Amino acid sequence: MVVATQKNLFRELKKSLEEGKISSLLMKYAKIIPDITKSDDKKQYFNFLSSVLDYCKENKLLEEEALTLRMFGRTYSVFEDYVKSLKFHEKSLKIQRRLGRKLELAEGLVSLGEDLQVSGYYEKCIEAFTGAEQMYQDLGKLRKAKELKKELSRLKEFSRQMVEDEYFLNKFHLDEF
Repeated sequence: MVVATQKNLFRELKKSLEEGKISSLLMKYAKIIPDITKSDDKKQYFNFLSSVLDYCKENKLLEEEALTLRMFGRTYSVFEDYVKSLKFHEKSLKIQRRLGRKLELAEGLVSLGEDLQVSGYYEKCIEAFTGAEQMYQDLGKLRKAKELKKELSRLKEFSRQMVEDEYFLNKFHLDEF
């Protein structure tokens, strides 16, 4: 049943690609990302995204290219390949900065921050979330800014606790036991 639904979905997405409806295609794809499982055939997702990326480059659709790169990053994240995920998020953010698209830049920083967090790069994660939180404030997206502020508070406390724990481990050589 799931396989049939997945095939229908890819058929629908490919049709949107053939029709050049990239923005709607990317919105649909973003909605299915939470439903992707690690057991899915990741090759089909990356092949599809590669086709979308090629189309965007050929047609000089820079904004859609940046969004496609972010979808690559989010998909790699689902499959727990955080090195590639971070690489694609950085590429996407580079384009978004050039385009001056603050909302997309903020959303991209959140995606980057999430992957930095699960990769253990808490200080960089805090930096990404702080940038996104400020952009959401500037854009009047106060609910999102408040959510990020709460997450930042939690992360800063966690990071502080980690530093403190590390200090005591080193000072008293507790890691030798």
